[in-house]
Order: sequence, then C-alpha cells, then structure tokens
Amino acid sequence: MSIPTPAKAAMGALAGGSTVAGGSLVYKEMSKPKVTKKSVSELIKNLKKDKRLISASALSDPAWKATWKKYREDNKSRDSDVWGVTGWTKEGSIVEKDTVQGFINACKDKISREIEGDKDPLFDQVVLYCTRDTLVSDLIAETKGKTLLTKGDNFQNDTHWKAVWDLYKKDNTSSNKWNLSDWSSSNSQANVPASFAEECLKKSQVKEHRLDQPAYTEVLKYCTKDA
Repeated sequence: MSIPTPAKAAMGALAGGSTVAGGSLVYKEMSKPKVTKKSVSELIKNLKKDKRLISASALSDPAWKATWKKYREDNKSRDSDVWGVTGWTKEGSIVEKDTVQGFINACKDKISREIEGDKDPLFDQVVLYCTRDTLVSDLIAETKGKTLLTKGDNFQNDTHWKAVWDLYKKDNTSSNKWNLSDWSSSNSQANVPASFAEECLKKSQVKEHRLDQPAYTEVLKYCTKDA
C-alpha cells in the first residue's frame, strides 16, 4: 500500500523532530561541566586552613577524646549512631573519656572517600569529628627548612638554642616581649634559661593558621633551627 504524500511529510517531520530532540538531550549531557571528585582529606587541606586531621593513634589523645565526646553527644538521642561506629553505645550522661578504635577507624574511612565538594554533608561531619585546630607547631612543621627546637637535657648550652636566645636578647634590649619571669637576671646570661625554652613550647601550641601573624612569626624566629 502506498503512503499518501501528506502522511509521508508528517512522518518525516516527526522523525526529524525526534532526531533533533535526541540530539538536544545528548548535547545537554555533553555540555554539562564535568565534576571532579576529591577525597575529603584533600578538600579539608585546601578549604579548612584552620583545621588539621587528627593523626594521633593513642586512644587517650586529647584531640580524639574531645571529638569522641562531641560525636557521642550528637548521637545520644539516636537508637543507632550515624556512622555505625564499632564500640558506640547509647549513653545517658556524656563525659569525656578515651575514644574507641572503631571511631578512629571510621574517621580514616571517611577522610579517604571522594566527594564533589564541601557541600556534601560528609565534609562537615569529618571536620567536626576528625579534626583539631591548627597550631603554630603545625605551621612550623610545614615550613621548609625549619625545625622546632625541643628542650633536651642540655638545652642551656645547645648551640641552636643559644643562637635564638642571643637573637631574643638583641631584640629586647629595652623590653621583654614575652614577659619572661626571670628576665631581670637572665638577660645578661649566655646560657639559655628554662623560662625561654618553656615559653617556646607554650607558644608553639597556640592555635594559629595564618603565616602573617606574630604567633607564628615569633616562634619561627626565636624557637627554630635550620633543618
């Protein structure tokens, strides 16, 4: 049976429309920007300069104890916790205590997962439960060519300690920037006083993530040696 000309035209138009529509859908799919996923740990490193992933392995580490308490507080009204942590139990009263290995393992798992960006709920969860504040000591450790001095058995006569102590004294001929308790008697001594070394340790544990702040620059100047 022959198909009337008007019908042929209609069928052709219909087929053409389908082709155009199909092509349009394909084009839209191809023109969508490609989303590159990144691991949660990489996103935190790039986007949360004021935070560091907790790297300690001890269950009694203060940072882990604090985040474990926070996790338990946030899940106390649930019958099952959000991450399904091995060792989690429903509690009435939440007190700070050693974490459990299951919680550390959960953090290790979550930080390695790849997500599209910081809008993913997992990002905020990991920041909340698996990180601590960035400290000056972190910035020093990440400063190429520098190492934080430690108070060893013979630090008073250590050449590296004496070098920074001399620098501190030179910069404070008419002041005592760090308010060292024994400054009046120690500022004329060649040996490094314990108060100076202890102040270095104290200041290295201050919360700071910016490289242009005195909290970092002073420790870098007075409490480090060349690596």
